Amino acid sequence: MESTRKKNNVSKEKDFIERNSLLTDLFEDKHIRTVYNMFLAIFIGLFFNTVTYDYIKRGEINLGVRLIKIGFGKIHIVIITWLSYILSSCLVFCCFNIWAKFRTFRNKQHTKIWDRCYLTLLVLYYVGSFKLAENIVTTFKLPICSAAIVIVEQVRLLMKIHSFVRTKTPHIINTKRTDDKHTPPTFSNFLYFLFIPTLLYRDSYPRKDKIDWTFAAFKLLEFVGAIFFFSFVIERFLNPSLQDFGLREYQLKELILILFENTITGIFILMLIFFIILHSCQNFFAEITKFGDRMFYSDWWTCTSYGGYFRKWNIVVQDWLYVYIYKEFMESFGTSAAVAKFGVIVISAVVHEWCLTHALGFFFPLLFVEFVVLGSILGNVEGYKNIVFNVIFWYSLAIGMSSLCTFYTIEYYARNNAPIKNPTFLENIVPRFITCDCID
Repeated sequence: MESTRKKNNVSKEKDFIERNSLLTDLFEDKHIRTVYNMFLAIFIGLFFNTVTYDYIKRGEINLGVRLIKIGFGKIHIVIITWLSYILSSCLVFCCFNIWAKFRTFRNKQHTKIWDRCYLTLLVLYYVGSFKLAENIVTTFKLPICSAAIVIVEQVRLLMKIHSFVRTKTPHIINTKRTDDKHTPPTFSNFLYFLFIPTLLYRDSYPRKDKIDWTFAAFKLLEFVGAIFFFSFVIERFLNPSLQDFGLREYQLKELILILFENTITGIFILMLIFFIILHSCQNFFAEITKFGDRMFYSDWWTCTSYGGYFRKWNIVVQDWLYVYIYKEFMESFGTSAAVAKFGVIVISAVVHEWCLTHALGFFFPLLFVEFVVLGSILGNVEGYKNIVFNVIFWYSLAIGMSSLCTFYTIEYYARNNAPIKNPTFLENIVPRFITCDCID
């Protein structure tokens, strides 16, 4: 009986409480705030350095705006697609309520048929959602950033829908129609859930009393500024050394040198991804929705192992993976903790690769390999909690990010500068930088 209750309430693991993001609290300390100011000063210094360099050497000023214009092209398609996602999510809610309202039949066989029909429709919706996102990206040939929004939003909303269905279904199944204790989900709760920065459904969440519009405006400003900085870093430090790949031959030792030079660039990109997505964006939406629990990440920068890093980097996704993948493997399928953990790694790697493949427009599973191989091996290695292992962790992170940034950029330019006309399936999945004969 206890086991059944745990299975049916598998999502009741996280207690939502009102709290700030870690950096929000840390920035209240003047010493920590100084570190933030140092990064801001570095950004300003790089900004003026680039303005001066571009104007004197090239006679023009390019601050990464060109990349933003290209990357966010066809934004109207993105907006229309996003609205269709919201409408389809609301349709799922309506179908769920219809299923819940009419599922009680005197004949148990009829109830089973009704349940299976609903489950079939839900699975078809899941599959169709992936297919729709893929078709939109490929049909309209969306640029990288626009494609990323379409793909990531599809995954995000699908995770929310699964949480809603998986959380409420046990209550429906285990509650008779005459039971007055059961309260059906309301549309307002569901709609609120779609916009708040959490992937775990609850009927209620801790909320702030009022919106701090100054805080929200500052987070929005941080978000926009960080995007410009991100574009600037790519334009200034990543692209110049690799943009000729496919047009000329590169020496192997030249690529090795670029790989190690990009360790700093890789860390910059990692920090910007974290700051844009997990801090500024999440806090902005939390503030305008008055969402109280803002523990979107933990102190991952203090980690000495990748196991701790995976748990602390993105708590929003980590909570969902723990409840709906890890615990489902263990409680529904009876697997060991090791198998469940490996299942989490593989599923997470597949979804990340799905997003990256469709955003970039080509298949190059380096991220998948790093996720599965390194995640499986290094995720189980616990380092001593001291300065030495933290330094080792950071340098390994820099090497990993450098390899991702370098090789994905190489593959991007290899496919664009040396394209294959009418490529076969095999030519699409084999890395182009290997077959274009550009490495001496």
